[in-house]
Amino acid sequence: MTKLLLRKMIRDMKRSMTAYILCILIVAIGFCGFTVLELCYDNLAESRDMFFSQSEFCDGFAQVTDSPVSEAGILKMIPGIDSVQARLVKDTRVYGYEEDVELHLVSWSEGEMNRPVLSRGTLPEEGKKEIVIGDGIAKARNLNPGDTMEIVVEGKRIPMEITGIGLTPENIYMIRNMNELYPSPAVYDAAFTSYRTMAQMFGQEGHSNSFLFKLEPGSDWEAVKDRIEQALKPYGLISHYAREDQLAVSMVDEEIKQLEKMSGVVPVLFLTVAGVILYITQSRMVEQQRTQIGTLMAIGIPLRKIRLHYMGFGAVTGLLGGLFGGLLGYALADPMAGFYRVYFNLPDVTAPLSVSYLLEGILLAGIFCSGTSWIIAGVIGKMKPAQALRPPSPKSARQSFLERIPGFLNLFTVPGVMALRSLSRNRRRTAMSVAGIAFAYMITATLVSMNSLFDVFIFDYWEKTQRQDIMVQFEQPVLLEDALEAVKHPQVENAEGMLEFAVTLSGPGGKTDCTIQAISPEASLTRLYKEDGSRAYPEEEGIVISEHMANVMGVKKGSTIEVKVPYPKERLSRVTVTDTIAQYMGSSAYMSFGGAGRISDYRNVCTTVLLKAPLTVQEELRVRLEDAAAVSGIQSRQDRLSQYRSMMGSMSAIMASMSMLGVIISFAVIYISSLISFEELKRELSTLMMLGLKSKECLDVISTGQWLLAAGAVLIGIPMSMGASQLISVSMASDMYTIPSFIDGKALLQAIGLTAVSVGFSSMMMLRKLKKIVPADLLRERE
Repeated sequence: MTKLLLRKMIRDMKRSMTAYILCILIVAIGFCGFTVLELCYDNLAESRDMFFSQSEFCDGFAQVTDSPVSEAGILKMIPGIDSVQARLVKDTRVYGYEEDVELHLVSWSEGEMNRPVLSRGTLPEEGKKEIVIGDGIAKARNLNPGDTMEIVVEGKRIPMEITGIGLTPENIYMIRNMNELYPSPAVYDAAFTSYRTMAQMFGQEGHSNSFLFKLEPGSDWEAVKDRIEQALKPYGLISHYAREDQLAVSMVDEEIKQLEKMSGVVPVLFLTVAGVILYITQSRMVEQQRTQIGTLMAIGIPLRKIRLHYMGFGAVTGLLGGLFGGLLGYALADPMAGFYRVYFNLPDVTAPLSVSYLLEGILLAGIFCSGTSWIIAGVIGKMKPAQALRPPSPKSARQSFLERIPGFLNLFTVPGVMALRSLSRNRRRTAMSVAGIAFAYMITATLVSMNSLFDVFIFDYWEKTQRQDIMVQFEQPVLLEDALEAVKHPQVENAEGMLEFAVTLSGPGGKTDCTIQAISPEASLTRLYKEDGSRAYPEEEGIVISEHMANVMGVKKGSTIEVKVPYPKERLSRVTVTDTIAQYMGSSAYMSFGGAGRISDYRNVCTTVLLKAPLTVQEELRVRLEDAAAVSGIQSRQDRLSQYRSMMGSMSAIMASMSMLGVIISFAVIYISSLISFEELKRELSTLMMLGLKSKECLDVISTGQWLLAAGAVLIGIPMSMGASQLISVSMASDMYTIPSFIDGKALLQAIGLTAVSVGFSSMMMLRKLKKIVPADLLRERE
């Protein structure tokens, strides 16, 4: 008997092959995503852990203004600290390029922590003018061991021989400041030279401005950080933090966490849609096979065995979908992991392919789809053999809610009214179809809106907040009058100074590390905007913070917060929040020059000059300031925008291709629902054809139902999309950036258009089926 039921299942699945293939495809897509994300998680974590081990990565960092190297011996005496390393860290310009290129130069000597891991070449020798550069800038500038690079140190050009290519874990994500989001290794990357060489170049023999810490086994950073702070305060302590709080490490860790979260969400979404398709298909099949079920029960086959037979439909669908999805995921995982490794400059390590993900995907998909089929077959348990052998009672002919709306039926032709009544008399299937299309709409709208997210998230800052053409940065604060005089040029339309310094803001809800940007209240090259789009201005006293900072600290406009300035002398002040702004990238708060001077020792100085001028002025300034010791870089805002747009171009293409998944899912649900309606209404459609209606006119019976389902799904899908946007915003927020609620009207309309494409394509498929109907043959058949 088991063999007989197996043959019946194969025969039944062949009859509804299209529906089951679509269901398998959707399950496969979901578990392909699951496998890819899980393997990327493994690869990224494996690369990180191996990199940390190879480089002998430290447990903590401290940055000071200037300290004797001998302080490392004193710090080592703190209980819980195993070893301490003093070093020099400086940003320096590179000579010889049209663009402004900088290196984050770090000293390193044999046997010390944070050893550069080389992909090529050798480490620099002590005291020689040799350098190891990062992999990113080496690839971007086509540099190799043996080449020479000139760096500018205090206005002097110093040739350095490149002996190797490599980097350390703290340099895998290199950005100049917190207002940049994406690394650009062609213009900013890490480099390493010996301590003796670097100390001689900068005239700082016996001095350091950075310390690395290795903790004793069993000790943690919280236990030693206060003692470190007390010891380094006299030397201008700027910051000290555990390695997990270091920017590059925290970014990689955050990405790993996001991969783990997404790997759990993706299969759930696709399994939900697959469950909808399976429910629609099998519930119809169970209804059609009442007499078969009754016959099986009458000849003595146990009810449980019959339900298991119908559960097999879901089991086969889930197992095949999970298998194909897992295998496809294995094929795509390595290229995806390679993208992450390149993005974060991680070593090329491939974690072994884990069969557990394939088995997990097959098992989960099989259990879910089997469970759906078991629930559908539950209706069998309510029937007796004699009852099952009789045809089902006619469905209620009561008017639906829509039909009772005055004048609503007048909007439709006779075929349209037939479609409306077909939907209302199959309410469960209609509800499931609407739910499936709503999920597809949510996926489509979310992916489509990612492009608008980039505009708000990145380009708003560089196009709306920052309005300068050129930005001249200084290594340390300089007098505002001197800075403006240094960049004076007849073609400069406007020049404004800006002061940046690090602070810690604290409120009743928490604290955040950020930078203060001091600007003039009348500044036109730095513009601040509130959530409603209106301008905000820094007042003479008070501070302007982002909405995210306000939420972190639990404050609002009018609240008072504590501002801690660590350098050049630690100062604590209470400042009023005068406004909050919509700023998603970077961690900057804003004050007037006067307000910044009252809470710190920075008075009448600036660290940056913003210029409104033609780009030709940039080249002239670069030549004029080439040997200026105080200038650390000259940047073009347009160059930075071009770099971002180039990076976003490939990302937009990926999002566009992923948006098509929503179209495929919408089509699958709409087509399966339409196919079942078509099978149910074949006799009615044949009668309409006998009365003289053409295939296109009869299509209204099916297509009207499709459009009504899509319209109802969109109404439900819009709030679902907005809710998904809020969840993504909350889950992906970090100290460095926040994700705004990115669903907008344009994205919702685009998603509606793509859903309409799905309906149109499904209607085309239905028209082909209608043209194959032979009315006389169908009308001769008995019910």
